[in-house]
Amino acid sequence: MEEIACIFCGKINEPIVIEENGYTGRECAECGLIYISPRPSLTEVLGLYQQNAAYVSAEAHISSGFAKRLYARHNLKIITSLVKSGAILEIGAGAGYFLDEARKIGFDPYGIEFNPIQANFIRNELKIPCEESPLSASSFEGQSFAVIYHCDVVSHFFDPISEFETMRQRISEGGFLIFETGNLAEVNRKYYRYFPRFQYPDHLFFFSLNSVKMLLEKTGFEFVAVYRYSILPQLWLRQALLSGKRLVFGARPSSGGDDTAHPAQVGTSGRNAVAPASTDMSAAARKFARIGYSTLNYLIRYKIGRIVPKAQRPQTMIVIARKRE
Repeated sequence: MEEIACIFCGKINEPIVIEENGYTGRECAECGLIYISPRPSLTEVLGLYQQNAAYVSAEAHISSGFAKRLYARHNLKIITSLVKSGAILEIGAGAGYFLDEARKIGFDPYGIEFNPIQANFIRNELKIPCEESPLSASSFEGQSFAVIYHCDVVSHFFDPISEFETMRQRISEGGFLIFETGNLAEVNRKYYRYFPRFQYPDHLFFFSLNSVKMLLEKTGFEFVAVYRYSILPQLWLRQALLSGKRLVFGARPSSGGDDTAHPAQVGTSGRNAVAPASTDMSAAARKFARIGYSTLNYLIRYKIGRIVPKAQRPQTMIVIARKRE
């Protein structure tokens, strides 16, 4: 465990705003960045994924294809408004469903995924090139990319500045970095109660739009645009489902929960996702219930979430940046 300072302002011993699993999240008074300090080593962080010990298991990633593809299609509509084709790299590719959807509309997909189970699924089942090591100058034999994309990954980076600098080097001239992330650092703390888990130590940083812009400026990117979506309605839906489950079954849900512990992950599957249906239902009925639940989550997230108030409330944001010449 090592003590660190704010990666932008260099300040240390900032106030603690999150405590979970023996870890403390500190908030920088200057830029609002929330970061774990003290934190685990890089080896320990990588081990979470390489040993399938992260909060969201490989099996959960692979089994949530319907929901992942819905989200992917939404984000790809934004991407194709800027770039129609070319090589696209996803960092933290999960089970590869985003890349598979990107291939369907004309992109040449590549993935980086540390979890070996998920990486094998991407390579063997989806037939998409996938590496299990951090992005470097030698990844994919030096292939350059028209787009580098990641979703809920920036909060996991051990050294976000170094990672973004490497991404810039691998993006072709005029290319884009596009990513989705929660912005917990902008959220009024009264809403923290809606997040039963912050997934420490999987998450190392929580950004605000301001700190994202600082990261982009520092690493050679030009900020282009941001799309914001409130996830508070999704959090309310989850809370209602949990309350209903307790009422019907007379028991508390399992400790695994779903991915609502982080703003960019509401509605996807954790290790023991909240099921909207009884285990006594037939397989077909459970599948129908999961599809309905995933579709409802998608509509609440990206349609309703787009128009409801967002200031100081839990939200996810899709950030578009261009490689600066």
